[in-house]
Amino acid sequence: MAATGQEMAYRCEQCGSPEIVALSQLYEQGTRSFSGRFTSGVSQSYTAKAASPPRPRGYLRACLGWGFPIFFCGLWGAASMSALLRPPRATPAFVGTVVVLLLFGLMFVLGLLFNFYKIARFNREVYPHLHSDWAHTFMCRRCGKNSLIRP
Repeated sequence: MAATGQEMAYRCEQCGSPEIVALSQLYEQGTRSFSGRFTSGVSQSYTAKAASPPRPRGYLRACLGWGFPIFFCGLWGAASMSALLRPPRATPAFVGTVVVLLLFGLMFVLGLLFNFYKIARFNREVYPHLHSDWAHTFMCRRCGKNSLIRP
């Protein structure tokens, strides 16, 4: 078979319409940036929001979620340790409380590091596949069905 140089026309699997458009094109067409004298920003149509690309996960949410317990345990653990080192000897119950507080702080730090590992693994292994699938997904303008079409 000889190649004719024509692009293969795709049709919607559901309604048979030839009006299918790449999600990346819908996203670009529906996203507008604006700037005025005092404001600037981006506006999007509903179709562009629905066709938006997947995003990699960020680390800020994990830092905010685990940061407060780490700060709390670190602050009170350090204050309790300084109280233990003062001349009047502390009771065994107080020493146990300090140890438990420091162990909780260590567990929270390990939880934060594990969460960072999961985020990095997602961004390295899963996100490229999601973005590739998004780049090869087309939407029918008539019925709205999304179809993954590989070259």
